[in-house]
Amino acid sequence: MAAIHGNRTLLSGSGSLVDGLAHSVILKINATPHQRRHRRINFGASILNAAILDPKGFDPSRLSEDLTALRISHTDIVDHCIPAVARMIGDDWVNDRLTFAKVSVAGARLFDLCKAMGREWDNLHPGSAARSLLLVTMDREDHIIGPAVLSDQLRRRGHSVQLLSNATDRSLCDRISRDRYDAVLISVSTWQALESAARAIREVRKARLGTLIVLGGSAIAEDKRKRPSTGADLTTNDIDEALDAIAGDDLDRRVAE
Repeated sequence: MAAIHGNRTLLSGSGSLVDGLAHSVILKINATPHQRRHRRINFGASILNAAILDPKGFDPSRLSEDLTALRISHTDIVDHCIPAVARMIGDDWVNDRLTFAKVSVAGARLFDLCKAMGREWDNLHPGSAARSLLLVTMDREDHIIGPAVLSDQLRRRGHSVQLLSNATDRSLCDRISRDRYDAVLISVSTWQALESAARAIREVRKARLGTLIVLGGSAIAEDKRKRPSTGADLTTNDIDEALDAIAGDDLDRRVAE
C-alpha cells in the first residue's frame, strides 16, 4: 500500500515499515555515517507520516524499531518527528488533501506513539529540583499532540506532570485547590481556547489559589496587540524560560516561609 504526501510516495508493505523506500534510505545513510543529523530526522518524519496514514493499521513498536534503525532516538522522535508530522497532516487537512476522518485517525496514532515513547520516563526518580506540574488544555481544545510532546519533555527533565484535558473554569479551580502544584501550564492552540484560558485564570485568581500560571501554545504566537489580557504570570513557548520562572517562584516562596 502506498501513502502519498505531496509528490512523495512511501511504501509500507505487509512486513516491516522499512520495506521499499525506507529500506533504501537506511542503507544509504548507514553507508555515509557523516550525513547531517537533520537529514535522518527528515527521512524519519516521512516514514512516520506514511505509517500513521496506512489504512492497513499502525504498529508503534515496529515503527519505533524502524526509526531506531535510522539512528533516530526516542527523544528525536518526540521532539522533532512527531511535531513535523503533526504539521504535515494539519496542512493536508487545510488544503483538502486529507479528510477529517483520516486526520482524526492520524492524530490519535501520533498521540499513542508519543505516549509509548514517553513510558521510559515514567519511573524516573525525581531529583531535588523536580517540580510538580499540572498541564492543562481548555474545554473543546482539539489539539492534543503539542501538550503530549511538552509532557514528555518535562518528564524527561525529571518533573512530575499531571494532565487535565478539556478543563473548565470550575474543574481547573477544583483541581488546583485539591492538589498541590508548583505551577500550572496551560496550552492553547486556538483563539477560542485562549479566551477560555483567560476566563479560567480569572476564576483561579478570584479563588486566591496561589499557583504560578504559565500560558503557552501556538495561539500566543499571533498578534500580541489583539491578544486578550489573560492574567498569567508568564506567557511563553520556551520550556526553559518557563522552568526558570517556576524555580524562581518556588525559591521566593521558600524564603518567605
